Amino acid sequence: MKEKIKALLKYKSVRSVTTLFSGSLIAQLIVVGSSPFTSRLYTDEQMGIYTLMVTVVTLFGSIGCLKFEPAIVVADDDKEAYSVLTLCFFTCIGITAVVSVGYIAYLFFKPEIFESAGVFALLTIVVLFLTGMNDALFAFNTRFRKYDLISKAYVTSSALKYSAQIFLGFFGGGTAGLNMANMTGTALGTYFHTRYLWFEKDKLKSVTFSDVKAVAKKYRRQALFTAPANFVTTAYFQLLNFFIEMLYGFAVFGLYSLSYRMLNVPLTLIGNNVARVLFFQNATDEYAQTGGYRKSLLISTAVLTAIAIPMVILLCLLSPWLFSIFFGDSWRMSGVYAIYLTPLYGIRLIVQSLTQALVIVRKQSVELIIQCAFLACSIGAFAYCHISGAPMEMFLSIICVSYSFFYLILYGAIFYFSKPGRTKKAA
Repeated sequence: MKEKIKALLKYKSVRSVTTLFSGSLIAQLIVVGSSPFTSRLYTDEQMGIYTLMVTVVTLFGSIGCLKFEPAIVVADDDKEAYSVLTLCFFTCIGITAVVSVGYIAYLFFKPEIFESAGVFALLTIVVLFLTGMNDALFAFNTRFRKYDLISKAYVTSSALKYSAQIFLGFFGGGTAGLNMANMTGTALGTYFHTRYLWFEKDKLKSVTFSDVKAVAKKYRRQALFTAPANFVTTAYFQLLNFFIEMLYGFAVFGLYSLSYRMLNVPLTLIGNNVARVLFFQNATDEYAQTGGYRKSLLISTAVLTAIAIPMVILLCLLSPWLFSIFFGDSWRMSGVYAIYLTPLYGIRLIVQSLTQALVIVRKQSVELIIQCAFLACSIGAFAYCHISGAPMEMFLSIICVSYSFFYLILYGAIFYFSKPGRTKKAA
């Protein structure tokens, strides 16, 4: 049996998934393990304000490089990969500068944030830049199969971030402490991401402006289609944070933020690792050989479904009890909110992990159209609940049903284009 296991681990894709999965698993265990402490050290209002600042990072950090970073992995040669990385650096600076202006203006409209976090609210700008660059460096290390560095970045970043939050919480750090810990943890993750690049810095220095201009033109579809689609993908979930705060206040939003954060654990653990490495690489290889990716899609769908179904059943039955036990009785309502969202997150775990397939067949525009429907649903739910005064449970129910419906449509599009030769016919 041991020999069979060793033989299995020789396959690069399996070893890649194992390395990334183990690192991400430890990181997510740190998140879950620290939550019972942070939920007792910080109030629901403080957690709500901090989550809003993190929302700004999540919303715009995802397009900090205008989604040029996947091109680092699929670049024709290493020189082109370094050129794309350089392009990502400059686009990240530009996006950070533009968003910073809007964020500072937002602080004037929400003085509660600045009153709670003080000048430490501005650390969000630093975290925004580091988050965008971490995505680019993740792609860089993926290309050169430096999965050990990626895992170390996951673990060390989470360990420092959440241990610092607990430490500062004991001394009444409040929202400022939460944001300071977030910045230091993210910076440490960036350090590990850059360790291999540091030894190859001469190759990076050899990149010229013409090289950067050439890759920007070659991969322009990433900025024109993938970046807007990714922004909308992120926006229709992240905007819910702003909508809930406007409808029900910081306290209710703080309760929701805990359920949202816990439901994202399996999505981060599975979607960001198994999907990126196992599905994307296998689907790319299959598409190059056959013109389709049906086999890779069906295998990945089966694996993800087998994970999602037990998760949904367990959380629907036990969420209120689990939340009250682990996070305290005051957070039991977070478990109730989780019941309304769990079916959606089960479907999202499967579908969102497979959306990279549309990048392979260059059908990002299809994804963008479907993602706009999600955004319309969130705006519609906000408008309805604002006008009717509907409770939080109604808002979450509308989001769960409407989002689930369009996720199924998105999967249908992914499945449709998976057939060999289908993209040529569709074109």
